[in-house]
Amino acid sequence: MAVREAFTTEEWQAVGAAPFLVGLYVVGASPREPMAVVTEMLAAEKAVTLEAHQPDALPIVKEIDADLVAEVLTRDLGVIDGAADEQARVLGELARALALVEAQAPTMDSAFRAWLFRVAEHVARTGAEHAPPGAGGRRVSGAVTAALDTLAAMLGVPRR
Repeated sequence: MAVREAFTTEEWQAVGAAPFLVGLYVVGASPREPMAVVTEMLAAEKAVTLEAHQPDALPIVKEIDADLVAEVLTRDLGVIDGAADEQARVLGELARALALVEAQAPTMDSAFRAWLFRVAEHVARTGAEHAPPGAGGRRVSGAVTAALDTLAAMLGVPRR
């Protein structure tokens, strides 16, 4: 049975959005010019593709990747302006996706959460690498570090 068969179409949309939601949360913590945002959100998509093509990839990630390629899932998740209400919306949508996976694909829950945190770290590193001169170099900003801490707590994963 395919993982996505455990979910309704609307639920699968919510689960498939999860890697982009963690990316949005990181991006929203330290908003920049539009091209930087695009670069960081592409990093979230790249993280999906990289994981999906690993020999031991999580089945749920393979299916998310396949549905992104087939355009069954969307990457358009709304505004990225860093406003508190938008950040809260993103966390709320992420919490819903996590609850769905925990309830309907419990054997993948902890691995999915750990993978989502790796996606968030990848987006944060990409943002730091593409920061303009004088913006702190290749270090992750304090706001992004705080966002990663929030995500780690929500996902139940340790911070390194």
